[in-house]
Amino acid sequence: MGSAVVTVRAARAADEERLRELTFESKAHWGYDRDFVRRWAEGLSFESDRERWVAEVDGEIVAWAALVPPSGGVAVLDDLWVDPAWMGRELGSRLFRLAADRARELGAERLEWGAEPNSVGFYEKLGGRKLRDHVTEWGRLAPWMGLEL
Repeated sequence: MGSAVVTVRAARAADEERLRELTFESKAHWGYDRDFVRRWAEGLSFESDRERWVAEVDGEIVAWAALVPPSGGVAVLDDLWVDPAWMGRELGSRLFRLAADRARELGAERLEWGAEPNSVGFYEKLGGRKLRDHVTEWGRLAPWMGLEL
């Protein structure tokens, strides 16, 4: 698989079902109740103010990210999901850097995001740091992280 060619492109409306499925697989990978995660993923909406990118290998989407444009100098990384089979292969890092670069282009001074607790080490390697705790949409306490741009 080392020779796999990864293509990054803007997400399209036709990608939404795959994005939901990939998000489900990525979240469920961390041991959460699969039925609960499935219902949550099925309820994902794809608001138009987000910029979204997908990473494809041989035409299959294996990772995706979404950025909320900056407000008050802060852009939000709203989504960053990698197919479990592709974790640890730099796809998340590549999409994270793309989102950070785009946030900077749009005038943001900082990129912020809510982190899955299992992913904090990944984000710290990319320069992110924990700013505070926040309550997730699931009612759990999780790290809110940031990166100065």
